[in-house]
Amino acid sequence: MQKKWSLILFALLACCGSYSCNKSNGSGAPEDDDTGVPPKKEHYPGLSVSASGQLLLNGEPYRAIGVNYFNAFIRTLDDGQQNNTSYRAGLAYLKERDIPFIRFAVNGYWPKNWELYLNNPDAYFQQLDAFVAAAEEFGIGLIPSFFWHTPTVPDLVGEPVNQWGNTSSKTHELMQKFIRDVVVRYRDSPMVWGWEQGNEVNLLVDLPGDNDNLPPIVPELGTPTTRSKEDKLYTADLRVMMQAFANEVRKYDGTRIVITGNAVQRPAARNLWKNQSWTKDTRSEFIEMLGVQHPDPIDVLSSHVYPGSAEEGYFLDEPVGVDGLIRASMDAAQALKKPLFLGEWGAQEAKYGAQTRRKFMELLEAIERNQVPLAAMWVFDYPPHDTEEGINVSPDNGPREYMLQEIRQVNARIR
Repeated sequence: MQKKWSLILFALLACCGSYSCNKSNGSGAPEDDDTGVPPKKEHYPGLSVSASGQLLLNGEPYRAIGVNYFNAFIRTLDDGQQNNTSYRAGLAYLKERDIPFIRFAVNGYWPKNWELYLNNPDAYFQQLDAFVAAAEEFGIGLIPSFFWHTPTVPDLVGEPVNQWGNTSSKTHELMQKFIRDVVVRYRDSPMVWGWEQGNEVNLLVDLPGDNDNLPPIVPELGTPTTRSKEDKLYTADLRVMMQAFANEVRKYDGTRIVITGNAVQRPAARNLWKNQSWTKDTRSEFIEMLGVQHPDPIDVLSSHVYPGSAEEGYFLDEPVGVDGLIRASMDAAQALKKPLFLGEWGAQEAKYGAQTRRKFMELLEAIERNQVPLAAMWVFDYPPHDTEEGINVSPDNGPREYMLQEIRQVNARIR
């Protein structure tokens, strides 16, 4: 689901942790080259993929359901929030409920929210050190998502969004620097489980019209004051940006999973790509497009599935619901030898009212029945979605506690 974010909360714990020995200009390497980066090891902790396409945790077959804790870290980046350590209470709460991992944004949503990393990297990493140390303390796995809002990096360097498709661009230069800084610094942490490019980029590609479906304009948050067709993305751009992300990660970490962060593709994804048409794809075309949108060396398939993903029947030749959609995704995962990560799923109380629990359980049961190796519920401790979507789960809204308890029971069974 594309999020309509409210302004994000921020917090900090000042702690050098176990990573201070790698610092150089706020990173684990000099700004202009990799000569100071220690050689990568043969294997790192966390999640990896076997030759047969099985998901492994520290070398052993693994299945689990975690949660999205979207702003757990980035709430620490705003001015005046350096003493906000509320994420610690959240991690403790999840630990008590046997939630094994979180997916979270590792830098800001808007260009303005990147100011600390760009202007004072030592302060940025001091906060991220503390966050990773807290995850280690509570034994919670981490899947950091690097570029949550796709236009942000091009906006920061003054380029149109389509420069994600140009490996010689300033967009890619900043991407490479941030990847190096983060991956080298935290690649030895046992609680870092994988690396994700961003959030739902595939929903932005191949949309018709030069002046339609353009990215948002919010100049006070750092965007440009105008947009054009150069700010649109196409499948070719998506493939370039995902391959470049994965290749850059692989320079420093050769084993952890590398994730696109893609949502479930649009029902007409292939027809939009080939024909600029909203005609639904067939089941086989859906599976084909999963491969197209997850190019090597990306080694897992990413999807975000909500009850509304298949309310009208998903495939042209087979009008399935969410169970059939997940089953087709698992068939693609087996064929491509790339395990499936349902990076978001859940049910919005604002939309389904009294039917929310039933919709939630239908999804959870489909995840368990289809043996999805990795899934993360949307969303934990993100107050804007208390009312905006009616989907937030936190200690402050007890009526949704059942969601974590149901996940806990599934995790116990599949473990």
